[in-house]
Order: sequence, then C-alpha cells, then structure tokens
Amino acid sequence: MKKTVTFLAASLIAAGAATAQDADTEIGADATPEATLDTTPQPVANNSSFGNWIVTCQAVTTQATACRLVQEQSLTESNQLVARFIALPAEGDAAILLAQVPMGAYLPGGAVYRIADRDDLEQRSMVWQRCLGQLCEAAIKLEADEIAMMGDGGAILFGYRMDAGADPIILRVETASFADGVAAIRPQLSN
Repeated sequence: MKKTVTFLAASLIAAGAATAQDADTEIGADATPEATLDTTPQPVANNSSFGNWIVTCQAVTTQATACRLVQEQSLTESNQLVARFIALPAEGDAAILLAQVPMGAYLPGGAVYRIADRDDLEQRSMVWQRCLGQLCEAAIKLEADEIAMMGDGGAILFGYRMDAGADPIILRVETASFADGVAAIRPQLSN
C-alpha cells in the first residue's frame, strides 16, 4: 500500500509540473505579468477633480452609474449661484455642455461662449432648453475637436443677459483639464 501512495504522489507531482509547463507554453516564454493584467478602464471616483471640474456620479441601476463633470461659479459675498456648468459624455467622442443660470435670464439675448484667447474662432450659441425651479438651462453638443481645443485653450468665456438692457454677464470658465475629465467619465456610458 505504501508503494501505491508514493507512486500516486509522484504521478500527481509530475502531472502538476506538466500542467504548469503547458500554461507557460500558452502564455509564451517572453510574456510579462503586465501582459496578462486586465486593462479595462476603472470607473472614476465620485468627487474626483479635473481642474475646477468635479465628478458627480449617480447609480442608474444596481450595476451601472452615470457620471458628469460639474463646475459652479457663485458670488463671493452671498454664495448666490451665477452659473453652473455640466458636461455629460455623448455617443462617440462627443459631449453635451449645459449651462444653468438663475431664473430670470433674458432668453432672447441668448447664451454664448467662445474659447478664451482665440479671437480667430467665432463665438458659439447655446440653445435655451428650459427654465424650471430656480434655473434656466442652455445646451450645446461638443465634438471631439472642440473638446480638445477647450483643453488646449485653458478657458472659455460664457455670457448671458439678465434683461434686455443689461450688460452681459461674462464668466471665465476654466477648461484646462476638461478633456481629461470627459475622457475619465466616458467609460461610465457603457456600464
């Protein structure tokens, strides 16, 4: 009986070595441990920052979240909101940029922006979407090249009016890390 146990143990050890050798053959002798690691993008953490942009995420289902970038500007003295900017990934390499301003904005005056320090580029008009609660919201779809220009430019100038005769309110919105932030939240779209 002792010989049988020794023979079985030796057979199992030999079989294990052969299996390990087969696994080495499948991976390849020159394979590195990094080559076998999972390289799928990891979800960005809620409250991560990309310059002045903050990531906010919400559970959509038990296994999926939807993230967006948010940047708020408010008055120093009263902390009253002047504008909130929200970026959401869209299909392909595009994104949607929303601008939310206080109720009472003069809608016929429009909502516009242009890339700062790029006088060669025309300003773009955003489309007013709705006024609800205490906010009015304008939106525009950004293509990949414009997202990249925003990151290269470092800032956009956004403007709107509170009434027909008022001077425009013009805000400088930091965008230096905007493209990185949009790229970071993009994987969330496929979950």
